[in-house]
Amino acid sequence: MASLDEVHLAHAGFRLSVCPALGGAITRFALADFDLLRPWDGSEQVRRASCFVLAPYSNRVGDGLFQADGESHRLRLNSAEHALPIHGVAWKRVWTLAAQEADRLLLTLQHRAEGDARQDWPFSFELEHELRLDEQGVWLRLALINRSERVMPAGLGWHPYFPRHAGVTLGFAAEQVWLSDDQQLPSEAVDVPPRWDFRQLRALGEPGLDHCFSGWDASATLQWPAAGMRLELEADPSMTHLVVYTPPAAQGFFAVEPVSHRNNALNAPDPGRHGAVYLQPGERLERRCRLRVTRC
Repeated sequence: MASLDEVHLAHAGFRLSVCPALGGAITRFALADFDLLRPWDGSEQVRRASCFVLAPYSNRVGDGLFQADGESHRLRLNSAEHALPIHGVAWKRVWTLAAQEADRLLLTLQHRAEGDARQDWPFSFELEHELRLDEQGVWLRLALINRSERVMPAGLGWHPYFPRHAGVTLGFAAEQVWLSDDQQLPSEAVDVPPRWDFRQLRALGEPGLDHCFSGWDASATLQWPAAGMRLELEADPSMTHLVVYTPPAAQGFFAVEPVSHRNNALNAPDPGRHGAVYLQPGERLERRCRLRVTRC
Protein backbone atom coordinates (compact mmCIF):
# COMPACT_ATOMS: atom_id res chain seq x y z
CA MET A 1 0.00 0.00 0.00
CA ALA A 2 1.13 3.56 -0.67
CA SER A 3 2.28 5.66 2.27
CA LEU A 4 -0.60 6.37 4.65
CA ASP A 5 0.29 10.02 5.08
CA GLU A 6 -2.49 12.36 6.14
CA VAL A 7 -3.34 15.83 4.89
CA HIS A 8 -4.70 18.27 7.46
CA LEU A 9 -7.09 21.22 7.32
CA ALA A 10 -7.99 23.67 10.07
CA HIS A 11 -10.53 26.50 10.30
CA ALA A 12 -12.53 28.17 13.10
CA GLY A 13 -11.57 25.50 15.65
CA PHE A 14 -12.40 22.60 13.31
CA ARG A 15 -9.81 20.07 12.24
CA LEU A 16 -10.17 17.72 9.31
CA SER A 17 -7.67 15.07 8.20
CA VAL A 18 -7.70 12.93 5.06
CA CYS A 19 -5.55 10.01 3.88
CA PRO A 20 -5.50 9.93 0.06
CA ALA A 21 -3.87 6.48 -0.04
CA LEU A 22 -6.48 4.96 2.29
CA GLY A 23 -9.40 5.16 -0.11
CA GLY A 24 -9.31 8.96 0.10
CA ALA A 25 -10.91 8.54 3.53
CA ILE A 26 -11.50 11.19 6.15
CA THR A 27 -9.43 10.12 9.14
CA ARG A 28 -10.51 12.78 11.63
CA PHE A 29 -13.12 15.52 11.99
CA ALA A 30 -13.06 17.33 15.30
CA LEU A 31 -14.06 20.60 16.96
CA ALA A 32 -11.40 21.53 19.50
CA ASP A 33 -10.66 18.17 21.15
CA PHE A 34 -14.06 16.55 20.53
CA ASP A 35 -14.18 14.00 17.72
CA LEU A 36 -17.37 14.37 15.68
CA LEU A 37 -16.47 11.33 13.59
CA ARG A 38 -14.83 8.20 14.96
CA PRO A 39 -11.08 8.83 14.59
CA TRP A 40 -9.02 6.48 12.44
CA ASP A 41 -7.03 3.87 14.36
CA GLY A 42 -4.00 4.12 12.05
CA SER A 43 -4.49 0.67 10.49
CA GLU A 44 -4.53 -0.17 6.78
CA GLN A 45 -8.27 -0.89 7.01
CA VAL A 46 -10.32 1.87 5.42
CA ARG A 47 -13.34 0.63 7.37
CA ARG A 48 -11.50 1.81 10.50
CA ALA A 49 -11.35 5.37 9.15
CA SER A 50 -13.82 8.17 9.91
CA CYS A 51 -15.66 8.36 6.58
CA PHE A 52 -15.22 7.15 3.02
CA VAL A 53 -16.90 7.72 -0.34
CA LEU A 54 -19.42 5.33 -1.86
CA ALA A 55 -19.06 5.29 -5.66
CA PRO A 56 -20.15 4.31 -8.24
CA TYR A 57 -22.71 2.45 -6.12
CA SER A 58 -23.71 2.14 -2.48
CA ASN A 59 -23.96 -0.98 -0.36
CA ARG A 60 -24.34 -4.51 -1.81
CA VAL A 61 -25.00 -5.79 -5.34
CA GLY A 62 -27.10 -8.98 -5.31
CA ASP A 63 -25.24 -12.04 -6.63
CA GLY A 64 -22.49 -9.65 -7.74
CA LEU A 65 -24.42 -9.33 -10.98
CA PHE A 66 -26.45 -6.63 -12.76
CA GLN A 67 -27.82 -5.76 -16.18
CA ALA A 68 -27.02 -2.53 -17.99
CA ASP A 69 -27.07 -1.39 -21.59
CA GLY A 70 -28.45 -4.76 -22.66
CA GLU A 71 -25.54 -6.65 -21.15
CA SER A 72 -24.95 -8.70 -18.00
CA HIS A 73 -22.06 -7.60 -15.78
CA ARG A 74 -20.49 -9.60 -12.97
CA LEU A 75 -18.48 -7.94 -10.19
CA ARG A 76 -15.83 -9.66 -8.13
CA LEU A 77 -15.84 -9.62 -4.34
CA ASN A 78 -14.02 -6.63 -2.90
CA SER A 79 -14.09 -7.29 0.86
CA ALA A 80 -13.11 -10.42 2.78
CA GLU A 81 -15.75 -9.51 5.36
CA HIS A 82 -18.68 -9.55 2.93
CA ALA A 83 -20.15 -12.24 0.70
CA LEU A 84 -21.23 -9.74 -1.97
CA PRO A 85 -19.52 -6.80 -3.71
CA ILE A 86 -20.07 -3.78 -1.49
CA HIS A 87 -19.63 0.01 -1.36
CA GLY A 88 -18.30 0.48 -4.88
CA VAL A 89 -14.74 1.05 -6.08
CA ALA A 90 -13.54 4.32 -4.56
CA TRP A 91 -12.95 3.10 -1.00
CA LYS A 92 -10.44 0.52 -2.27
CA ARG A 93 -8.30 2.89 -4.34
CA VAL A 94 -5.53 5.40 -3.84
CA TRP A 95 -6.79 8.92 -4.54
CA THR A 96 -4.78 11.87 -5.86
CA LEU A 97 -4.49 15.13 -3.95
CA ALA A 98 -5.31 17.59 -6.75
CA ALA A 99 -5.52 20.83 -4.75
CA GLN A 100 -4.91 21.96 -1.18
CA GLU A 101 -5.54 25.16 0.73
CA ALA A 102 -5.66 25.84 4.46
CA ASP A 103 -9.37 25.02 4.65
CA ARG A 104 -10.04 23.10 1.40
CA LEU A 105 -8.96 19.91 -0.36
CA LEU A 106 -9.75 18.43 -3.75
CA LEU A 107 -9.18 14.70 -4.25
CA THR A 108 -9.53 12.92 -7.60
CA LEU A 109 -9.70 9.32 -8.75
CA GLN A 110 -9.70 7.72 -12.19
CA HIS A 111 -11.03 4.24 -12.92
CA ARG A 112 -10.27 2.68 -16.27
CA ALA A 113 -12.37 -0.37 -17.13
CA GLU A 114 -9.45 -2.31 -18.56
CA GLY A 115 -8.05 -5.75 -17.73
CA ASP A 116 -8.82 -6.99 -14.22
CA ALA A 117 -10.24 -3.59 -13.26
CA ARG A 118 -13.34 -4.40 -15.32
CA GLN A 119 -14.25 -6.92 -12.63
CA ASP A 120 -14.50 -4.07 -10.12
CA TRP A 121 -16.68 -1.94 -12.44
CA PRO A 122 -17.11 -2.38 -16.19
CA PHE A 123 -17.38 1.35 -17.00
CA SER A 124 -14.63 3.98 -16.90
CA PHE A 125 -15.23 7.01 -14.69
CA GLU A 126 -13.61 9.89 -12.85
CA LEU A 127 -14.39 11.12 -9.35
CA GLU A 128 -13.86 14.46 -7.64
CA HIS A 129 -14.26 14.89 -3.89
CA GLU A 130 -14.04 18.42 -2.52
CA LEU A 131 -13.88 18.95 1.25
CA ARG A 132 -14.12 22.46 2.70
CA LEU A 133 -14.21 23.71 6.27
CA ASP A 134 -16.15 26.82 7.27
CA GLU A 135 -17.33 28.41 10.52
CA GLN A 136 -20.06 25.79 10.96
CA GLY A 137 -18.38 22.54 10.00
CA VAL A 138 -17.50 20.83 6.73
CA TRP A 139 -18.94 20.86 3.20
CA LEU A 140 -18.52 17.79 0.99
CA ARG A 141 -19.01 17.77 -2.79
CA LEU A 142 -18.78 14.53 -4.74
CA ALA A 143 -18.89 14.32 -8.52
CA LEU A 144 -18.75 11.31 -10.85
CA ILE A 145 -18.12 11.67 -14.61
CA ASN A 146 -18.83 8.84 -17.03
CA ARG A 147 -15.66 8.37 -19.11
CA SER A 148 -16.84 5.28 -20.95
CA GLU A 149 -18.39 5.28 -24.41
CA ARG A 150 -21.75 3.90 -23.30
CA VAL A 151 -24.46 4.61 -20.79
CA MET A 152 -23.36 3.91 -17.22
CA PRO A 153 -25.51 3.31 -14.12
CA ALA A 154 -24.32 5.37 -11.17
CA GLY A 155 -24.86 6.21 -7.53
CA LEU A 156 -23.05 8.19 -4.86
CA GLY A 157 -22.91 8.45 -1.10
CA TRP A 158 -20.84 8.85 2.03
CA HIS A 159 -20.16 6.35 4.80
CA PRO A 160 -19.43 8.31 8.00
CA TYR A 161 -18.81 6.52 11.30
CA PHE A 162 -19.91 8.45 14.38
CA PRO A 163 -18.57 7.94 17.92
CA ARG A 164 -21.02 6.21 20.20
CA HIS A 165 -20.51 8.07 23.46
CA ALA A 166 -22.93 7.39 26.31
CA GLY A 167 -26.23 9.21 25.84
CA VAL A 168 -25.85 9.91 22.12
CA THR A 169 -29.16 10.70 20.42
CA LEU A 170 -30.26 10.43 16.80
CA GLY A 171 -33.13 11.90 14.81
CA PHE A 172 -34.24 11.59 11.17
CA ALA A 173 -37.48 11.21 9.21
CA ALA A 174 -38.16 8.70 6.43
CA GLU A 175 -41.28 7.27 4.81
CA GLN A 176 -40.30 3.60 4.71
CA VAL A 177 -37.58 1.12 5.63
CA TRP A 178 -36.48 -1.88 3.58
CA LEU A 179 -36.51 -5.19 5.40
CA SER A 180 -33.60 -7.44 4.50
CA ASP A 181 -33.19 -11.06 3.45
CA ASP A 182 -30.49 -13.41 4.71
CA GLN A 183 -27.94 -11.77 2.39
CA GLN A 184 -28.68 -8.30 3.79
CA LEU A 185 -30.39 -7.33 0.54
CA PRO A 186 -33.66 -5.37 0.60
CA SER A 187 -36.68 -7.62 0.29
CA GLU A 188 -39.73 -5.55 1.26
CA ALA A 189 -40.48 -1.87 1.95
CA VAL A 190 -42.65 -1.26 5.03
CA ASP A 191 -43.75 1.73 7.06
CA VAL A 192 -41.12 2.52 9.68
CA PRO A 193 -41.98 0.48 12.81
CA PRO A 194 -41.90 2.16 16.25
CA ARG A 195 -38.60 0.56 17.25
CA TRP A 196 -36.91 2.20 14.24
CA ASP A 197 -38.83 5.48 14.32
CA PHE A 198 -36.41 8.36 14.88
CA ARG A 199 -38.68 11.22 13.82
CA GLN A 200 -38.19 12.59 17.33
CA LEU A 201 -34.62 12.89 18.60
CA ARG A 202 -34.09 9.91 20.91
CA ALA A 203 -31.38 7.82 22.52
CA LEU A 204 -29.80 5.47 20.03
CA GLY A 205 -30.27 2.39 22.18
CA GLU A 206 -29.87 -1.01 20.47
CA PRO A 207 -32.18 -0.82 17.44
CA GLY A 208 -30.26 -3.51 15.53
CA LEU A 209 -30.22 -1.63 12.25
CA ASP A 210 -28.34 -2.41 9.05
CA HIS A 211 -31.08 -1.12 6.78
CA CYS A 212 -31.88 1.37 4.05
CA PHE A 213 -34.60 3.96 4.64
CA SER A 214 -36.39 5.50 1.66
CA GLY A 215 -38.30 8.75 1.43
CA TRP A 216 -35.66 10.31 3.68
CA ASP A 217 -35.96 14.09 3.94
CA ALA A 218 -32.17 14.56 3.53
CA SER A 219 -31.44 15.67 7.10
CA ALA A 220 -30.42 13.92 10.30
CA THR A 221 -29.50 15.18 13.77
CA LEU A 222 -26.96 13.69 16.16
CA GLN A 223 -26.39 14.99 19.65
CA TRP A 224 -23.85 14.14 22.35
CA PRO A 225 -25.45 15.69 25.48
CA ALA A 226 -22.51 15.12 27.83
CA ALA A 227 -20.21 17.03 25.49
CA GLY A 228 -22.82 19.65 24.58
CA MET A 229 -22.34 18.95 20.85
CA ARG A 230 -24.95 18.78 18.10
CA LEU A 231 -24.35 17.79 14.47
CA GLU A 232 -26.81 18.33 11.63
CA LEU A 233 -26.21 16.16 8.58
CA GLU A 234 -27.72 17.92 5.56
CA ALA A 235 -27.65 16.37 2.08
CA ASP A 236 -28.94 17.35 -1.34
CA PRO A 237 -32.72 16.83 -1.53
CA SER A 238 -32.06 14.25 -4.26
CA MET A 239 -30.37 12.02 -1.65
CA THR A 240 -33.65 10.36 -0.71
CA HIS A 241 -32.14 7.26 0.91
CA LEU A 242 -30.36 6.78 4.21
CA VAL A 243 -28.53 3.66 5.39
CA VAL A 244 -28.30 3.32 9.17
CA TYR A 245 -25.98 0.77 10.78
CA THR A 246 -26.04 0.27 14.54
CA PRO A 247 -23.77 -2.55 15.72
CA PRO A 248 -23.68 -3.38 19.44
CA ALA A 249 -22.80 -0.38 21.59
CA ALA A 250 -19.58 -2.01 22.76
CA GLN A 251 -18.12 -1.45 19.27
CA GLY A 252 -18.17 2.27 19.99
CA PHE A 253 -19.60 3.58 16.72
CA PHE A 254 -22.62 3.74 14.44
CA ALA A 255 -23.08 4.80 10.81
CA VAL A 256 -25.60 7.17 9.23
CA GLU A 257 -25.00 7.11 5.47
CA PRO A 258 -26.62 9.54 2.99
CA VAL A 259 -26.89 7.76 -0.36
CA SER A 260 -28.49 8.46 -3.72
CA HIS A 261 -30.14 5.08 -4.24
CA ARG A 262 -31.62 2.07 -2.49
CA ASN A 263 -29.39 -0.90 -1.67
CA ASN A 264 -29.18 -3.24 -4.70
CA ALA A 265 -31.10 -0.72 -6.81
CA LEU A 266 -29.36 -2.01 -9.95
CA ASN A 267 -31.30 -5.26 -9.62
CA ALA A 268 -34.68 -3.67 -8.96
CA PRO A 269 -37.34 -4.00 -11.71
CA ASP A 270 -37.11 -0.22 -12.18
CA PRO A 271 -33.69 0.94 -10.91
CA GLY A 272 -34.42 4.60 -11.67
CA ARG A 273 -37.41 4.58 -9.33
CA HIS A 274 -35.05 3.61 -6.53
CA GLY A 275 -32.47 6.31 -7.23
CA ALA A 276 -30.14 4.77 -9.82
CA VAL A 277 -29.00 7.35 -12.38
CA TYR A 278 -27.96 6.51 -15.94
CA LEU A 279 -25.19 8.76 -17.25
CA GLN A 280 -24.52 9.34 -20.92
CA PRO A 281 -20.85 9.36 -22.01
CA GLY A 282 -19.24 12.47 -20.54
CA GLU A 283 -22.25 13.19 -18.30
CA ARG A 284 -21.73 14.18 -14.68
CA LEU A 285 -23.51 13.24 -11.44
CA GLU A 286 -22.87 15.58 -8.51
CA ARG A 287 -24.12 15.47 -4.92
CA ARG A 288 -23.38 17.53 -1.81
CA CYS A 289 -23.54 17.00 1.90
CA ARG A 290 -22.60 19.07 4.92
CA LEU A 291 -21.97 18.41 8.58
CA ARG A 292 -23.11 21.47 10.50
CA VAL A 293 -21.97 21.62 14.13
CA THR A 294 -23.30 23.66 17.03
CA ARG A 295 -22.82 23.62 20.78
CA CYS A 296 -25.94 22.84 22.75
